[in-house]
Amino acid sequence: MVREHLEEAKTIETAIENALKKLNATRKEVEVEVVQEPSRGVLGLLGRPAVVRVRLKKPVESRDIPGTISVIDGKLQYTAPQGEGPQPSLLFSRDFKVRYQGKEINHRLILTAGLATLEIELPENSAPKLEYEIKISKNNLKAELFWKRTPGVKYKLAEKSPANQLSLTLEKEFVEPPALTKEEVREIVAVEGLAYGIDLSKITPKQLRQPSGLITIAEGIAPTPHKQPVITYRFQEDTVPDVDFDALRIDHYEVHGIRSVKPGTVLAVKTPGVPGTPGIDVFGKEISIEPMIDPPLQVGEGAYLTQDGLRAVAERDGLPMLQGGVVKVLDAFELAGDADVSTGNITMDGAIIIRGNVLESVKVESKKGNIIVNGLVSGAILRTAGSINVVRNVLRSQLYAGGQTVIKIRQVAMLHNIGNQLEQLLKAHDAIVKQAENIPFENLIKHLLELKFFDLPKDIKAFADYFKEVEASSSLELALLAEKLTNSLLGTGPLEVKDISSLRELHSLLRSQEVILEKETDTDSNATVGYLQNSSIEASGVVEITGTGCYYSKIVAGRGFQMPNGVFRGGEITVNQGDIKAKEFGGPTGVATEAHIVKEGKITANRVYPNVRISIGNQHFRFGEEGSQVKAFIQEGNLSVFSGSLKINE
Repeated sequence: MVREHLEEAKTIETAIENALKKLNATRKEVEVEVVQEPSRGVLGLLGRPAVVRVRLKKPVESRDIPGTISVIDGKLQYTAPQGEGPQPSLLFSRDFKVRYQGKEINHRLILTAGLATLEIELPENSAPKLEYEIKISKNNLKAELFWKRTPGVKYKLAEKSPANQLSLTLEKEFVEPPALTKEEVREIVAVEGLAYGIDLSKITPKQLRQPSGLITIAEGIAPTPHKQPVITYRFQEDTVPDVDFDALRIDHYEVHGIRSVKPGTVLAVKTPGVPGTPGIDVFGKEISIEPMIDPPLQVGEGAYLTQDGLRAVAERDGLPMLQGGVVKVLDAFELAGDADVSTGNITMDGAIIIRGNVLESVKVESKKGNIIVNGLVSGAILRTAGSINVVRNVLRSQLYAGGQTVIKIRQVAMLHNIGNQLEQLLKAHDAIVKQAENIPFENLIKHLLELKFFDLPKDIKAFADYFKEVEASSSLELALLAEKLTNSLLGTGPLEVKDISSLRELHSLLRSQEVILEKETDTDSNATVGYLQNSSIEASGVVEITGTGCYYSKIVAGRGFQMPNGVFRGGEITVNQGDIKAKEFGGPTGVATEAHIVKEGKITANRVYPNVRISIGNQHFRFGEEGSQVKAFIQEGNLSVFSGSLKINE
């Protein structure tokens, strides 16, 4: 850019104006130097023009400098603006409580008066914690050490370079919580009075530094099991009144309906038990065979005990039920007709009896009693903390007996199964590690997973997948366990678990979560229906289908599934612990059907069609051809499947 120009003209003013035009400037923006004054010659000849040098003035540098704010060593540093420069400002989240000049400020603050009146309150620091306890089993045969370490947190302002606008962020400093030492564990054992079966050899310092854990530290010797007393609740048994089956018309509501009892009806009978032999508990005390575990026959309202205490008898008309081990005869809410749009949804505290049907879009809910429907259920929802009995068909409906307990039961069962396999994997490692000293730990574990424990990764993936389905009702600790199991033992790449101590710590963490969940699975509720199609049932107790069909439905049961007279086709049964029994599984066309027992039990059926998959624990078998008189059970640790007297699995 040209900043200077030399111009000549007849007059000085003309020369200046011409120069200003060529510099594209005003008179205030330039400096003028007269180089030559104009002059006239004699008789107008030989005159001299005016010559001027015009220069652009140097720009005046601005003195307006913005103010700045910074964070150094966790403290705010303020630099005031110069001239007309803007004041610095702060941006901050709801984690900060800010007051300025006596007023509470949200989100953004302009520091018009510096830092003198600025007050910033950070989140409160938390101290590290160590919690532990010795868990003694109810029979005193096992003692487990449970601990939980919670880090402390200290907050301070994160370091920030000087800026006119600054976003405040928190810097967290985690304070390591204390950890138990092996010597402290010995002291705890002594204080608790443990004296028998103590084994602390596998506890390591690294294990005790884990966030939480559950370790068995002592085991006693169990007594030989007693032949326990048996209480038979007669009102739960199937009874059929006198009916003329040769009549032209039979009232099936009368044949199969749920009936009340009359005064004098025997509701329950107790058969005394036979004692076993003693054992020794973790305190070194003998586990006496006397007194044996003898559950009393208990009665509540509407019932009484005979003088010998072995019979419970109704003393009034009403609905018999078993609630918390107590036999009662209760008054109940009873609807003579259908539950439909005219009645709306039905919600009660106690028992509900519907003599008719439950129809489309109706919800029937009992907070603590049983639900009994003498008709059918179509397009409806039945939910209770107690049991459910539907005499006729269930179509396109959902039945929930026991509520959230079913989810907890499935999670406990999955963790129990994975935990057992991890325990066997640890034992297998300990048995061969001396003969495999030259094999890296990770390769040895992969080798064991491929050859002997090939179902363990599958079961871990199944647990992780189910956890995603019910994540909203699960704890953060369970989420972390699912992630750790997946990262440690799944995939074809390197395993996260690098040594045997890490594997034991993972097993301990899993066991601790199993204990936590087990406390939440104390409800046993049954579901009984006549027929099931395109529906689902979840019950923490036993699910029973009394009729001839269960099609394209999903069953989840805590204690067993019974369908002795019917066909289960095109669906899935999952039982936590107990037996599965049906007349037939699957169909002639090979429709996919599954029956699975998570822990213990047996599976029986008169006929099983191809493409039916059965499993007990982590062992399974798929039928390639039809089988009859099928029995499946665990024998000497292995799944055995029989068709008649012929074993059909390897």
